[in-house]
Amino acid sequence: MDYRVRLVVDEQVSLIHPTMSMAEDIFRIVDTNREHLRPYLDFVDATQSVTDEENYFKLKLTGEANGTDRLFLIEYEGTIVGNIDLHFISALHQRAEIGYMLGKEYTKKGIMTRSVKKICALAFEEMGLNKLSIVADVENQPSNQVALSCGFTFVGVDRQDTNMYGELRDMNRYALLKEEFNQ
Repeated sequence: MDYRVRLVVDEQVSLIHPTMSMAEDIFRIVDTNREHLRPYLDFVDATQSVTDEENYFKLKLTGEANGTDRLFLIEYEGTIVGNIDLHFISALHQRAEIGYMLGKEYTKKGIMTRSVKKICALAFEEMGLNKLSIVADVENQPSNQVALSCGFTFVGVDRQDTNMYGELRDMNRYALLKEEFNQ
């Protein structure tokens, strides 16, 4: 019997509320996809063990208890393939930012687009948020395409916004308002 909290996206994809035992699954994804993830995610080099992933889970679960974070693991056809989260949640300002990662072998299947749309529905319909943002490296075309495919509007470029392994990177910012959301 499966006791995990699960948000069904469709017949292939579900979003699962993580338990500490799932940290090993996410570590495996990071560890086997370092070359794929590193150019756009600043935590890859610092994630060297399952314990590092467990600490990340603890941080996110504490954030969930404080109302600032919601983390889900992405399950595709029964396999954990990535994660997606809401962070910088502000109930006062009714907004949050979406972040995500996916193992390379699962890209180009629409998994992330479907997952983002489900997170948007959760944020707008159940959490009472009004605005969601996605921030993506200007060179990360797949992530930029996910934002556009989900109906987000390009807001602008935050120049030299993120220090990625010693290089200041430009980041595209996208926004979606509740009134603009179409599932």
